Amino acid sequence: MDREPARVTRAFAIGVDQATAGYRLALADLVPAAGRAGIPVLEVPAFAVADYLAACGHLHLLRLLGRHRLRIGQLSCGTGVPADVTVPAAVWPQALAAWQGACRLATLCGAGSLSVFVPRAAGEGAAAGVPARLAELAEAAAVHGLAVNVELHAPGLLEKAGPVWAQTGAPNARLLVDVVALALAGLDPAGHIAALPPGAIGWVHLADLPHDVGDGRPRRVMPGAGRLPLPAVLTALHTAGYCGPVSIEVPRAEPYGRETAEHLTRAAAALRRNPLAPFFTPMGGTR
Repeated sequence: MDREPARVTRAFAIGVDQATAGYRLALADLVPAAGRAGIPVLEVPAFAVADYLAACGHLHLLRLLGRHRLRIGQLSCGTGVPADVTVPAAVWPQALAAWQGACRLATLCGAGSLSVFVPRAAGEGAAAGVPARLAELAEAAAVHGLAVNVELHAPGLLEKAGPVWAQTGAPNARLLVDVVALALAGLDPAGHIAALPPGAIGWVHLADLPHDVGDGRPRRVMPGAGRLPLPAVLTALHTAGYCGPVSIEVPRAEPYGRETAEHLTRAAAALRRNPLAPFFTPMGGTR
């Protein structure tokens, strides 16, 4: 049953996952494009920040973000180590060492959190160790004043995301909720969010699924252009007390060129049209 949208007393800031602009797009190109689109919060991979710092330095990064009125809200750790928290035990010490470097990068760019994930193919044995490993990452991140958000791709873990989070026991460890991933796992995204324990959500990815169901895994489309009940999802987030950014994740195929800024502008505009507009800050608004 569809949920009636709540009266919105606080709006979400619009964020964008770098994949929406192009995962390999340089930060020097991404930031101006997002700024022109009026997107105030970025979620970028750690390697993008590392590459920019190596080429231009810390002060230039701060100037770039300030010039376009942007902030980096979250660093994603890409693939492999240290992003995948189910790597073999022999590799885990290497993951923890890499995590320290990622935390330092997050501090330099002003991000408040980093993200990790559990892959779809994770077996039960590997998945069972997720709470303990997430607690280790959270302890290391806390030294830097950072949070860690875990994205559970494995369908079996998604169904019990709340208990998995509770077992972690770390106040700065939370869940990264991907609305499309919930729907593809056969879950009701709004109902799933409503059932999560208070304080469990640390970051949100938003996209839609097309009305036509073709062969293979459905592609993501712009929010509001598909079949998911996104007003109900945003209402559930609002009711749950979530007040962080809502990050658009509609990946593009390479290569990336002049259309990147237009794609980001369309992405932001999708959230500023009814019925989604009441849930979001005006163009350029931040929180």
